[in-house]
Amino acid sequence: MKSNIIIFSISQVVILIFIWLVYGQWSLLGYINVSFFVSGLLLLIGGIVFIIRTGSFDFFMKSMQKVLARKGQREALESMRVPSEAMSVRSAWFFMAGLPSFVLMLLALVLYYL
Repeated sequence: MKSNIIIFSISQVVILIFIWLVYGQWSLLGYINVSFFVSGLLLLIGGIVFIIRTGSFDFFMKSMQKVLARKGQREALESMRVPSEAMSVRSAWFFMAGLPSFVLMLLALVLYYL
């Protein structure tokens, strides 16, 4: 629980820094725009990591390696690990960092239009 609060705090500080750098002032619209990009990027990275770690990308990678390999490289390609075994990053970290920021962005958007 404590690490989730730290991750959330760091993402909010990054959002506030980018608001100041991009807009030069603090505004609700600036928060909505910047938090959309920051949380969207974190959620996109988390989704990509999740897809690779579940193994659904392995068949595609093996097929492309077989198609694009030269004749002498086929044996070396067979000994290579699949992407799901090679990736050690967990997707939960990216989701824990992006999802609360995305929810806050949606709440700020509702507040902006009220």
